[in-house]
Amino acid sequence: MTVFAEGAERAGRSGGSVFAGAVVCEVIRLPVRLGCHSPVFEQNVWDLTVVDGIPRFFSPSRRTLDFTKIRNPRWWTVAKEYLLALMAPEHEQVCVLPDAYRLPKTLITCQQRLEWLTSWMNWLTEQGVTFLGEVTQEHCDRFLQHRSTIYDRDGSFLRDAGGDTRMMAELVPRELAYYGELFSVDRYRNGFCPRATVIRTEGNAENKTQPARADLQRPLLAAALFLVQKMGPHVIALQQEVERHRAAPRVAAMPLAKREAVLVETLWQHARTGEPLAQTSPDGLGYKITKGWDPADPLFHVSLKSLVRESGTGGSDPRHHWVEPGGRWEPILPLLEQTLAQVGVAPLWGRDAAVIDRADGDGQVPWTLPVFDADVKALVGVVRTACMIAISALSGMRHSELVELPADCRQPPQQIGPGRVRHRLKSKLIKGKKLGGVWDEWVVVTEAYEAAGVARQLAGSDASHLFPRTLNFGGREGRYERFREWVNGEEGARLGLTPIPPDPLNLRILRRTLAVEIAHRPGGLLAAKIQLKHLSVVTTEGYANRPGGAQAKFLAEVGESEHNRNLTLTLQAFRDFQAGHQPAGPGARDLVSFFKSVENELLQDAAAPQIKHGDQEVINLLSQRAGTLHLGIANYCWFIDPDKALCLKLAQTKDRSRPLAGMCDSARCPQATHHPCHRPVWASAAASSRVFIGKIGRSQKAEKARLTAEAERADHVVAAIDAALATATGGVHGKDQ
Repeated sequence: MTVFAEGAERAGRSGGSVFAGAVVCEVIRLPVRLGCHSPVFEQNVWDLTVVDGIPRFFSPSRRTLDFTKIRNPRWWTVAKEYLLALMAPEHEQVCVLPDAYRLPKTLITCQQRLEWLTSWMNWLTEQGVTFLGEVTQEHCDRFLQHRSTIYDRDGSFLRDAGGDTRMMAELVPRELAYYGELFSVDRYRNGFCPRATVIRTEGNAENKTQPARADLQRPLLAAALFLVQKMGPHVIALQQEVERHRAAPRVAAMPLAKREAVLVETLWQHARTGEPLAQTSPDGLGYKITKGWDPADPLFHVSLKSLVRESGTGGSDPRHHWVEPGGRWEPILPLLEQTLAQVGVAPLWGRDAAVIDRADGDGQVPWTLPVFDADVKALVGVVRTACMIAISALSGMRHSELVELPADCRQPPQQIGPGRVRHRLKSKLIKGKKLGGVWDEWVVVTEAYEAAGVARQLAGSDASHLFPRTLNFGGREGRYERFREWVNGEEGARLGLTPIPPDPLNLRILRRTLAVEIAHRPGGLLAAKIQLKHLSVVTTEGYANRPGGAQAKFLAEVGESEHNRNLTLTLQAFRDFQAGHQPAGPGARDLVSFFKSVENELLQDAAAPQIKHGDQEVINLLSQRAGTLHLGIANYCWFIDPDKALCLKLAQTKDRSRPLAGMCDSARCPQATHHPCHRPVWASAAASSRVFIGKIGRSQKAEKARLTAEAERADHVVAAIDAALATATGGVHGKDQ
């Protein structure tokens, strides 16, 4: 029997699909919005936009499963049965299949599966295959080879596909064999199942997303926070002004007898105040040319419609009434040209912009130059992108969580102590949760909280969320690229912003960067897990100690990054020592002695005294001491001898492998040093203690004495740091250079 006859016989005795007449959303247990209807199995396009609770980032175009893109109509039913089986593994006809998946696939996963299935079936059609019973292992191997290479639009080789692409190219054809007994119209021949040749990527593979370089982080965050904090309020006010202008009711046309007098008064008003006439936008200039304007016309750059609206004279096309020779408004043209020559033209918006400090501290400038309507829209977009960057970089939110931020995402600030406020943002946690996600809160720093407030006002009063459904953040023409071009352009230079390097950036990179930064801190692994919503808090011990897996890889990655950071900080401390900037603190003498020994070793080669040793040679000598460095909030801890560690003595702990950062008293510990970077922390602590002292009543003498002692200790540390810096009065170590 031929494969054609075999397939026809199977279809004839199948008696129809097991899903015939099924309501799709009922089978896969998805809620449908009130008043909407779910698609049924027989429909060839399943419109699932009616499903209630689909995450916002999943665009409407991806909520429709279109089976008609498969060129062979015979396989439409196969595709529908396959996808429905993936989403409904508990169905009575699916659960009995030995190779069927036991957990339901999400709508997002099934949409991707349909794309791959369409690619596979259409490739078979191109090869002349009309029945699945004709498929052989050779077809599967050739399709895998076909999808393992990526070509450009001209068909030329571009690059090899990644492992995930190759895995899907092999998995989808094989999954059709898993569900073959379920198919009512067509299936592979009995006993055929494509071989597995691609090594499947493990779920705990190393994270390929690398954190952003420090040279990118600094100008990026500085520009984003400058736009949010310094320019945000002004952009909000300008946007509201433009919206009010657009919403203002149109004035009815004024009788011709009154128009000339009103327009004359408007022009005289411009002449008296010196305010420029409204300038035509670049788009408006193109429109004027299509209407027959001569670019050499003196009024070519004047927005006559804006002048009409400003004067309140109303009317239609102003050119028809004013400019045509012999027109009824021709007498006003000399005054208009005279006023133009006197005051000139300028874009309508931002003429009286407030003055703000430049980002580089070099004086003050207006926050914006005069701009057109399109420029206002672009400026709003740049500031909204700055809000996205600030919130993502400082909170670690995923793309799916950013777009779910509701208009009322900012929770009321929580006062947790004198001068201590906790800010929270509310959004939905999507990844790993049921359809629609679950509401959760992110504790964020003040800057991210402020960015959410600015984004809320820029979104408009009728917006339900801070950001649009589709962020389009990365990519060549994405939001970030426009943001970087603006910062690196003329406006960014005028405002004193540091140019941003052309490194690639997306929301994953921002999230990854924050994860590594948090993990560097004492207790950082736990903090990173909680902040980034990776795992439940109860899995903390397993996260830190479980051998193998993504957790251990992340731990090893953080350890390597911490080692590199410690080398950099130790090298910087040594260079400061060479420049005469001595460390302070109880451990300063030992550290200086070590640095002197390193310096002497570098100078041993008396035959070549002019050799300048590179950083790598110095790092090799400093590496052992760098391995003992632990960062405190306001000090460096050189944990060389556990017997000298004051924190371990106070805690009397049995684990003596690491210092206890939470119990550090760096003003007394013989292994702690203070450096110029720690001075602001101690100065702030002294100032805060004095503020609290002033608020304490006379009866609280013990508390007042404690705070006074803390303030005096902080002052002592600040004075010691200043004294150490003051020793650098000459050359290196006080010697003349």
